[in-house]
Amino acid sequence: MLTFDLILYTVMLLASTAQPCQETKLSPSVPVLSEIVESFDVQNSTMEEALRALRQHDFANILIGFEKIAHRKGERTESLSLSTKSATVGEILDKLCQQSKQYRYEIIEGGIIYVHPAHAESDPLGLLNIRISDFVVQGKMVPAAIIVRIGEFAPELNSYLDRKKNEYYSRRGISPASPGAIGHGNMDPNVNLHLRNMTLREILNATVVYSVRLRDETPADWTGNKPPTTSWMYEFVTNPDAPTGLGGTPRWVAF
Repeated sequence: MLTFDLILYTVMLLASTAQPCQETKLSPSVPVLSEIVESFDVQNSTMEEALRALRQHDFANILIGFEKIAHRKGERTESLSLSTKSATVGEILDKLCQQSKQYRYEIIEGGIIYVHPAHAESDPLGLLNIRISDFVVQGKMVPAAIIVRIGEFAPELNSYLDRKKNEYYSRRGISPASPGAIGHGNMDPNVNLHLRNMTLREILNATVVYSVRLRDETPADWTGNKPPTTSWMYEFVTNPDAPTGLGGTPRWVAF
């Protein structure tokens, strides 16, 4: 069960201050920004692709929460190219945001890099602001699966998504298909996560924090591996005819 200290720590994530890209200040309080990336290269990339490339340099410590601008399927609204040697994470983020103009980032207490639109919407329906009264996940599962399946584990979100989908199919006189069961791997770590009265965005961030704790507390297996930390991305793909009944399709992605 998530301890009170970790719940309190997660709530503190809300007390973050926006970092304008051109004014990032490197300090010991945000060591992830000072981390050196020996070589970073992306060409004609989206912000998502650039952040994935950045995370690959240090999965353990480069932790990201990314809200992608709402977009149509296949739409590319940016083309980022950056090649650096021995640059800090903060310098790379600054340059990416300066090129994009569409995104800015904040460093959330605890070192999560929170990237979100500077002006446009990422969440037109406000799904990330839905408050979840009781969020419980138990059993064998990697934290990344919690993010991907958050619509299943968060009761208020689940009810809302089901209602909108049922309304969509009811208007068309057909029955929605039932999703298949998703199994767990025998080698997955035991998860015991219990959060109360948090928004969906807060729960996503808490899951990232929990993944770090799980990695630190779980002994390595016979190959020397530990449960990986996770990051999260949210995107809303607009489509008036989507069978979700939401005017598009929301996706929660782990990376």
